[in-house]
Amino acid sequence: MPERSRNDGDENLSAPVRAFWSGTITFGLVSIPVDLYSAVRPRAKAMRLVDKQGHPLGREYHCSQDGKKLRQDDLIRGYETQSGQMVVITDEEFDTFAPEMSRDIELRAFVPREQIPPMYYDRPYFLAPSGRSAKAYTLLARTMERTGRVGIGTFVMRGHEYLAALLSENGVLRAETLRRQVEIRTPEKVGLPQKMKPAARLVTRFVKDIEGLTRNALDMQEFEDRDAHALRALAQAKLEKNQDVVEHIQGADEDTEAGTSAKVIDLMEILRRNLSRSAQVSAPGSKANGGERADLTHSSRNELYRIASDLDIPGRSKMNRKQLVSAIRRAS
Repeated sequence: MPERSRNDGDENLSAPVRAFWSGTITFGLVSIPVDLYSAVRPRAKAMRLVDKQGHPLGREYHCSQDGKKLRQDDLIRGYETQSGQMVVITDEEFDTFAPEMSRDIELRAFVPREQIPPMYYDRPYFLAPSGRSAKAYTLLARTMERTGRVGIGTFVMRGHEYLAALLSENGVLRAETLRRQVEIRTPEKVGLPQKMKPAARLVTRFVKDIEGLTRNALDMQEFEDRDAHALRALAQAKLEKNQDVVEHIQGADEDTEAGTSAKVIDLMEILRRNLSRSAQVSAPGSKANGGERADLTHSSRNELYRIASDLDIPGRSKMNRKQLVSAIRRAS
């Protein structure tokens, strides 16, 4: 299991860990229901823009032609061509080629782990077994780890199809979304200089410098986020002095998951609990197993708000549940 960082005990650094996508790993005749959890969280030093009185600021859109302020309903998609022209795409047209809604992580190949260059990895997620899939989940994780293979496949989330790699570490499955080949720049495209043969004395000096910093193992706790620590200490000191402290503004993002009183959950505890779940849990494929739970129309307002935050949708804090669903579909 991954080691806990020193900051894991600070509940202010993380929203409650909740599955925001549920589906099934499929290949051949195998079908394993799983829940998807984000494996990363925002940096602790993230701040918000406010005015001098501490009031949170919102983002507004204005037309570049006449300066008119636009409402959320005025926003539609536009595709910019290489010639710089803008082609408007309606929601109806976009839906005609949008990926078919699916709850499957469809694995198409298993390849050696070293075949995937690090630059292709984009965003990490944990996969937890759902329903009665604990045995199949464990079997797949152990088999992949023993063979050193990575599953490559696709899945649909929030209206987009993602290419993903399925990896196993210490009995836990992890999904990493992958960048497509067209997204990767080559050294030639960047304009890096041609290889040169360095002087032997410089090579010797570099070898000595590297040996002086060589460690047998990497300890990430040695590399603390000093900016975040300093910022938190400054904020706490000013709070204790009641200096530049502004009362929380009602209605200003107070309904985000980070702002609720929900207890922060240890993701590893979720995995352990799911792996030991008894056979009395509802059968795979039922709604209780997440078949429709992650659909926007079945998501809670907090879940919808988190998605809207990820998409940076303006005015989200004032939207009701129905408005959030509409805004997310337009922004996806």
